[in-house]
Parts: sequence; C-alpha cells; structure tokens
Amino acid sequence: MGSSHVDYSTIEPKVTIDEDGVTFQSHLDGSLHKFTPEKSIQIQHDLGADIIMAFDEVSADNLGKEHLENSMEKTSRWAKRSLDEHKKLGGNQLLFGIIQGGNHKDLRIKSAKYITSLPFDGIALGGETIGFDNKGTKKIMEWVEGILPEDKPLYAMGVGEVETIFYVIEGGVDMFDCVSPTRRARNGSLYISPKNGGNTKNKFALSITNSKFKEDKKAIDPGCLCYTCQNFSRAYLRHLFIAQELLYHRLATIHNVYFMVNLVNEIREAIIEKKFQAFKKSWLG
Repeated sequence: MGSSHVDYSTIEPKVTIDEDGVTFQSHLDGSLHKFTPEKSIQIQHDLGADIIMAFDEVSADNLGKEHLENSMEKTSRWAKRSLDEHKKLGGNQLLFGIIQGGNHKDLRIKSAKYITSLPFDGIALGGETIGFDNKGTKKIMEWVEGILPEDKPLYAMGVGEVETIFYVIEGGVDMFDCVSPTRRARNGSLYISPKNGGNTKNKFALSITNSKFKEDKKAIDPGCLCYTCQNFSRAYLRHLFIAQELLYHRLATIHNVYFMVNLVNEIREAIIEKKFQAFKKSWLG
C-alpha cells in the first residue's frame, strides 16, 4: 500500500481559547499545540529574555463589552497563574503584567487596579487600541493614570509611530515596541525629520517609490548619521527597491531603526534639559 499524502497547506488553522489556555493547530503540519499561562512562562524563562510578559488574551475592540469583560477577567486570572509560575521557576527575569479592557473605561480601570495590585516588576498597557489609535491610546492612558504605580516601569505595547511616541512618553511611558520601523522599511516607507518635510500628515515618512526620487542624490533624511544616509542616495535606494534587491531591505531597515532610536535619545535629552514641550512642538506643531 502506498503512503498517503496530506496537503497541510489546505488546512485552515484553528484556535480555541478556554480557561486553561489557548489551543491552536499548526499551519505547518496540522498538529495541535496548547499554551497555558504556565507553559508560556516556562518558554520565556528558557529563552532567557530580560523582560517577560504575563499570558493574556487580546481581543478586538469591536467584539462587544461582554466579550471584552470576559476576556479581561480571564487575563486577570492568567496574570496570577503567570506570576505564580514565574516565582516557582526563580531567576532574575522581570515579569510584566498586562492591562486589558478594550476601549471601555470601567474595564480598563478594573483591570489596572487588579494588575497593579499584584507584585509584578512592571506594568504593560495592551489591547488593539494601544499604538493603533493615537486618540484612543491617549484616552486609555488618561483613564488609568492615577492607578499606575510611579515606582515601576510602564510599557506601551505596539507603539511605534512618531506622533504616538511623543504622547505616550508625555503620559509617563518608559518603554514601547512595534514592528512599524521594519514593516515601513520593507514597504518603501522611510522616516524623515521635520527639517526634511516630515510631519503628522505624512507620518514623518517618504515613499521611496515616488518617481521624483529617481535622480535624487540626497540622503533619505539629510543630516541623519545612520550608515545608510551617510553612504547612499534616495535614487540608489529607489533603484534597489524597484529592482527588488535584498540590499534595499537591509539599508532601509538600518535607517528606520536608527531614526527611531535617535528620536527617543533626543526626547530623553529634552526631558533632562526640561525642554520636552518645546521639542514636541518642533515635531508635532
């Protein structure tokens, strides 16, 4: 009898969330895997990351308040289980609890009060709105501002756009992360500062595919000290992108990541020198 062959690429991955955790079907071979809060913490301990996150459920804001409330309550229970497993395993890693609750003020406040009552090393603001919706992010931060501890680092999950970075830092956020710099880079979107035309309307970026850059010998962001800007022109970057050369992705990513790191360094200096508001105005108007 000949061996049978299953085309797993035709299998639609399935995800099931229950009180114990998340069960999902691999898109590679169709096998089932289950992540529990305990399993998640064990994996993160094995990875050896300096900062690890409690297991949580992220739900879309449009799923309705009842769903978001159930999800938030589950996240709270998983937070306690994550913390217990973390203590059991020991070590020097820092564990952050995650505040959920969607775009509902009462749920966010309830989640914030519970998560901050637990002995986490830091607190994270999670959910679909954070970083995705600038106004929504500011609103949620205002709701929980008086609840967040001043002696623990605050992490905004998924924040990566210039305008939002200014607002979350102003609200007391100490750290954030996002795929935006690298995702923008591979799609031809390269960051530029206000002195080179960057503003809130164009999200501080130019599109390297624009024909006007075909013979532009300037750097992506003149004045930028990154390797890419110091050695390559907009015209060359455009050529690489159009020709689908892999070198484009490396050079574009170097610039976008450098741009973000440098921006945050400048914001830090402005805060130290008590010039944050003036610096923010010079960027956002």
